[in-house]
Amino acid sequence: MKINIFYGPIKEFNLKIPTEGTISLSEMVRWSDARRSNPIEDEIIGTYNYLTVSTEEYGGVTDAFIERFIISILIFQDKLGYTEIYLHNPPDRIYNQVQIYKEHFELSIQYTSYPKITRNALKRIKENFDKKILGQPQVKTEILTALYDLSNDYDSKPKIIMFYGPPGVGKTETAHFINQAINPDNQLLRKQFSMYHNDSFYSYIFGDRTNSFAKDLIDRESNVILLDEFDKCNKVFFSAFYQLFDEGIYEDKYYKVNLQNGVILCTSNYLSESDIRKNLGEAIFSRFDAFIQFNAFSNEVKEQLIDKIYNEEIVKYAEGDIQVISQFNIPNLLKQHLTAINNVRDIRRYIKQMIATPLIDYI
Repeated sequence: MKINIFYGPIKEFNLKIPTEGTISLSEMVRWSDARRSNPIEDEIIGTYNYLTVSTEEYGGVTDAFIERFIISILIFQDKLGYTEIYLHNPPDRIYNQVQIYKEHFELSIQYTSYPKITRNALKRIKENFDKKILGQPQVKTEILTALYDLSNDYDSKPKIIMFYGPPGVGKTETAHFINQAINPDNQLLRKQFSMYHNDSFYSYIFGDRTNSFAKDLIDRESNVILLDEFDKCNKVFFSAFYQLFDEGIYEDKYYKVNLQNGVILCTSNYLSESDIRKNLGEAIFSRFDAFIQFNAFSNEVKEQLIDKIYNEEIVKYAEGDIQVISQFNIPNLLKQHLTAINNVRDIRRYIKQMIATPLIDYI
């Protein structure tokens, strides 16, 4: 029997598995349950060539099944007939079983190859940053400086960068822009850490088979990771990131994930590095490679953003609605109240409201 192990995103795993003659782990477990409750099912056996197991399916079986995973699939093989197994991101306990019994199998292990930062990627950031991110010209040079080491072969430790500054001034948008420059065909992994502020998220951070940060990391499409509002999570969770920030390894009780050559971007709304140090603590503060400040918008930048966002929103409407909306010159009206605007979220909210107001009369 052959066992194929693949570590990486589900979309790539789905491209590798056969489409015919397969049975999934979930289907196999349902067959087993039906067989126990109705012994006559033992005579009605399907013939399968392949068994496939995706990341999500490990959480649907018991710990006892995971502990005897290899023995179980050998037992079921006698009835179901498969001769080749595809395992997607198996937990360490399953991987260790495979290693114990590997002399009984033909074994193939594949890892997703995440693109390394190249000089061309840095050039794309340099040439396009000011077109995509308004009002933060100083940020471009600091990003290029922070990432430059990763373009050299000798440095593979991930870069850990903190974006800080007032809300809604481009920090998250910059993370998406960096990902597009480095890895344009894949989506960055974004986790909203403001959610992780109480102990109920302990298992997500420190290890759970059904839902965990390590599992999300191992299933990531891109090697660019965004930990949004990192400062708002429970400080007890910071210790889980020490090894990741130091060595590029994230490890919990089920998975060990390697993020070499990765870019880990964290955001916070603090206004100075001293505030970050004071509130996050020296242990996590000292593990960042760079702190990059985002500034509040000038009035000139606010006006540019009003025009940009208005053009983005207006094209969503039908031609008749656009004719009505255009009569009110909404960008100029909003530019008369720049002191009431602080960030991109404010601008987009006001523009949507001002567009909808005249259209209500035509309902």
